[in-house]
Amino acid sequence: MLRLSDEQILRARSIDLLTYLQTHEPRSVRKSHSGEYYLAEHDSLKISNGKWYRHSTQQGGVSALDFLVKVRGVHFVDAVQSLIGGNALADYKAITKLPPQPTKPKLFKLPKPNRNNDRVVAYLRERGINKGVIYGCIKTGLLYESDKHRCVFVGKDENGVARYACERGVSDDLKKDVAGSSKKFGFTLQPIVIDGSGNSVLALFESPIDSLAHASIHHTGLTDWDGHRLSLGGVSSAALHGFLDRNPQINIIQLCLDNDTAGCVASNRIIKELLTDKQYSHMKIAVTPAPIGNDYADTAMAISTNCINKSTINRPKGAAFL
Repeated sequence: MLRLSDEQILRARSIDLLTYLQTHEPRSVRKSHSGEYYLAEHDSLKISNGKWYRHSTQQGGVSALDFLVKVRGVHFVDAVQSLIGGNALADYKAITKLPPQPTKPKLFKLPKPNRNNDRVVAYLRERGINKGVIYGCIKTGLLYESDKHRCVFVGKDENGVARYACERGVSDDLKKDVAGSSKKFGFTLQPIVIDGSGNSVLALFESPIDSLAHASIHHTGLTDWDGHRLSLGGVSSAALHGFLDRNPQINIIQLCLDNDTAGCVASNRIIKELLTDKQYSHMKIAVTPAPIGNDYADTAMAISTNCINKSTINRPKGAAFL
């Protein structure tokens, strides 16, 4: 096998991932409303300040070389030669594929809880989330504060067993899925009236906080909406399809994703997925974005801080609850 010099390796390592993608694969890069970059093919992979991290697999690195080897499975020698030659891997003809490596599935384990939930409660209250909604989630084991003082949002299966969890920093921008989580079991708020008319209605959100915000708006008395609230944990459809498999009674879906390019693209993709699948042909689908701000957390914050008059919010056409 061809030997590489130290200089060649250093040159390859000096190329950051964002520069590589913007040069060779510009259509694969997306920018979130928070200013972070992510990949269309791996929406859990975030790029910031020259570093990248893929939350779904707990992989990270500081260069395009790390990405090509760890995520795309390119042989180290081929990755270095491609980078220093200024070639995109799609155009590189001599890729030596690594033999498939057996992977041991990671065991799912919830983060260790803190002795109280004070910081999480304070953080969510500052985000405009209703106190009753917060304590309701804590009581049912859907939310707690970890020993690292992070919000832990829990997704459970039909037997009430935790199968998914994601963490959200209360003093930084940390967002990640817990290792071993199954995306099929997203964070879910149940209808207020069990076995009522809301049992056939599902609202989709990108994050658990948006789900909590949507529920908080209901608690203001502004809405009588009822139904399931499901967080996708990003814009992947895995949680949606897992939920529909377990809840075949759903016949109304309301897409409440963010008011940005990524949210719009995801909404259109999900609609297409549902409309082209015969098993979902009976469903009614509506796009119901937040009436104020980028997402429902922004709307809840505006209401909680009295920045708006509730009576001035117009009822959007086809809206879920306003």
